[in-house]
Amino acid sequence: MFRAPSAFEAAAFDGMGATMEVRIQNRGRVRDEAATRDPSQVAHCDLCGLDVDAVASTSPKGDAFACKSCLRGRLEAMTVATWVLKEAGDAGLPWGKVSG
Repeated sequence: MFRAPSAFEAAAFDGMGATMEVRIQNRGRVRDEAATRDPSQVAHCDLCGLDVDAVASTSPKGDAFACKSCLRGRLEAMTVATWVLKEAGDAGLPWGKVSG
């Protein structure tokens, strides 16, 4: 019988065969939906060099990790770059329609 992917499965699979690993400081890690509890787990961000509360892998091999702050900054940079490099005549915002 068909089973819809879990939220972690959907988020972890990038469509290219790579999976995501998430490390939680002093708690453990989750990779391929397999949770490993480890009170000595370190969540180290390879981008800013800090130990933080949680990191996610950023490479297909799962050997480079980024924290929420670094990932958020890069997502914001992509939004700004989309705006800066928009096509002539495109009046839309890169983050979509704002309604209120």
